Amino acid sequence: MRNRVFILSVVPFLFAFLGACGGSSHHTMPNEVPVVVSISDQPSNLGVLSFDLQITGACLLTSSNAMATSCSGAQNLLPGAPMTVQLENLQTLQQSDVLATTNVEAGTYTAVLITFGTATAVVNVDPNTTDKDSATPPNSCSAGGAPTVCKLSPTFTTSSVTLSLPSAATLSAGQPTSVFIEFSVADSLVSATAGRTTTFTITPVMAVGLSTAAGANGSLIEVNNVTGPVTNVQSTSFTVMDAATDQPVTVATFTGTTIFNGFSNCNSMACVQVGQIVSVNYAVSDSSPLVLSASSVTNNIGFQDGQAFEGTVIAAAPTPIILVTEVLAGNTQGVTVGQVLTLVPPSTSAGFSIAVPAGQTLPAGDSFAAAGDLVVGQNVLIDSAGVDAGVVTSDAIQLEPTQFSGTVSSIASPNLTVNGLNSFFNDNGIATVQVQTGTQTTFGGTVATSGLKGLTVGDEANFGGFLFSGGAGQSPNLFAENIFDNTANGAAAKKAN
Repeated sequence: MRNRVFILSVVPFLFAFLGACGGSSHHTMPNEVPVVVSISDQPSNLGVLSFDLQITGACLLTSSNAMATSCSGAQNLLPGAPMTVQLENLQTLQQSDVLATTNVEAGTYTAVLITFGTATAVVNVDPNTTDKDSATPPNSCSAGGAPTVCKLSPTFTTSSVTLSLPSAATLSAGQPTSVFIEFSVADSLVSATAGRTTTFTITPVMAVGLSTAAGANGSLIEVNNVTGPVTNVQSTSFTVMDAATDQPVTVATFTGTTIFNGFSNCNSMACVQVGQIVSVNYAVSDSSPLVLSASSVTNNIGFQDGQAFEGTVIAAAPTPIILVTEVLAGNTQGVTVGQVLTLVPPSTSAGFSIAVPAGQTLPAGDSFAAAGDLVVGQNVLIDSAGVDAGVVTSDAIQLEPTQFSGTVSSIASPNLTVNGLNSFFNDNGIATVQVQTGTQTTFGGTVATSGLKGLTVGDEANFGGFLFSGGAGQSPNLFAENIFDNTANGAAAKKAN
């Protein structure tokens, strides 16, 4: 049991003075610094299926206001706050999401202040135990002989956290800057167990870093699989509501650079229309002003504005059951994050699809075309034809990437076996996952020219990709999109007592 957990050691401060390029999008005044703010979780094997965090503010502090407990009068990093972000699919820096692009005054800063509102967590409840939160009155769930999932609203033990930078950072006018926030769900969700009952509170365990160094591709940050409805279309750009943050994201498209998928013989901005449910990969430029450039735009055919939500399969047979993890903006069917719904899947294979990026080929045997292909732990996008009395009837369901952590138990290159999974998998009879790597797989954000880039038996790693049923009595297969070797890269040092 952890009684107190303090703030993470700050992520190393990277500062490189690089020349800025021209661009367009966010207008920057002469004495301002263009800033992109992103957030991620830390890899863990905690049995948390969903974690929604409300951030009410974030700002840069100077030596003169270092003791501030609110962002009043400070340099605001989140103009759209308060905002709520779903963290469960953001488990490494390579899988982060953008909270805001903004401008701050040039100057010297010593810390970042972050303030919080509420949080909700959906946790796996082990058999014959009870989980509850610290709300008034408390929410609680008890499991009998079989595991269950429970939506909790743990209270924060503090309403703000001040993260000091390792040394004072001087931000220069016009210099593109990335501020990246890491919130460790596994360490922040503090448990106290008495008998068979566990009570959860939240003591924020966080890290922050600032960088002016562009990545290998020349951008400050890349963001993948932002899904939501299109709310506005211009001649060379459009706006999508990010389901993970419920924030509008306006991306620019470029002829010959942006790839358009699923638009029926259309490969330009003319394809994109208000109301479409799209998934976008984009990069934030190392330029002043910042430009959000879409590398790919995928039209999720069959998914309707007002009917779509994302979820995790928590039971596959004999009756599929879905946990709602993200509700796309504009949904009119009354579904909420944390809701558990019995799923009536599409009646034909035409209603099933896989969000595999264009150009990738699935191994033989990996199938997602019928209810029998559902497996616990899959993340899915659902188009609902209706929700009634806890039952959702779906006319379209799309397999999306799943993230989990585990230990490499054996390697038969290019594939490997992973065990040491979280309690959600183990309680549902899944002790191992077979991981299939290939040319599509990145390791720590880069593609290995050969082999598994140092991944060895015994390494703890985070895995992301498309989860497929392995068949009756067999372990699931993961078509791996990315692997982050926690052992090789080293987890951020934590302070606890």
